[in-house]
Amino acid sequence: MSFRLQAHGVSDVGLVRTNNEDAWLSSPEDQLFLLADGLGGHQAGEVAAREAIEFFNNTFCEWKRENLETPPSENAIVLALRTCYEKTNDYLFNLSCTHDLLRGMGTTFCALTFYDQMAAISHVGDSRIYRLRSAVLEQLTRDHCWTKGLLFSPPAGFGFSKGVLTRALGTMPKVEPTVRLLTVQPKDLFLLCSDGLSDIVSHAEIEAILHQPLTIGERVRMLVSTAKNCGGGDNITVILVEVVNGIN
Repeated sequence: MSFRLQAHGVSDVGLVRTNNEDAWLSSPEDQLFLLADGLGGHQAGEVAAREAIEFFNNTFCEWKRENLETPPSENAIVLALRTCYEKTNDYLFNLSCTHDLLRGMGTTFCALTFYDQMAAISHVGDSRIYRLRSAVLEQLTRDHCWTKGLLFSPPAGFGFSKGVLTRALGTMPKVEPTVRLLTVQPKDLFLLCSDGLSDIVSHAEIEAILHQPLTIGERVRMLVSTAKNCGGGDNITVILVEVVNGIN
């Protein structure tokens, strides 16, 4: 059984950056949605995000093809996602060692997939997944950032208010993703976004936009436009996924 989904995604370079280090994938037919926000200079972040999306997608879809005949258990889904993160991290870390310009590259990453009556959400870093249900917006992921015990108070505008990113794909030999399973209801609306949206547009503002009587594509474009109107200092990527009518 599968959900009927509709989805729309947009990635915008913003108003300050000259290149886009975000990458994303929206595949309603495979019920898989991915978002990455690259880290590293000399466009290494752009490489990391793009390669992570492609490698993870190929790895996960290969696992699905190998398990078509037997519906996976909850434990099998969690294990499959953790394996995909492990293999993607290995691939990126090894790739970063092949050239000086790629050394130290990495990417945040979040994934949303559906099976049976469940959704699996997973992430590394501070790219986020939200769910709008019964008019209430809930943040489903918790940023992997360290904010405690700082030795100094950064000045206003320093860009350090969120703390230090503690996890990313490709920066270390091992990484631990956070994976959650959730029951899905008809009309659930999921939002995946990079911090170019969530750092600059408040939770309340995002919720208000998602309540607008607009198409899913119009709401995506409104979220991106709002982030740019607030300064657009980072790349902005937004994916909305709606459960249209429950399970087929």
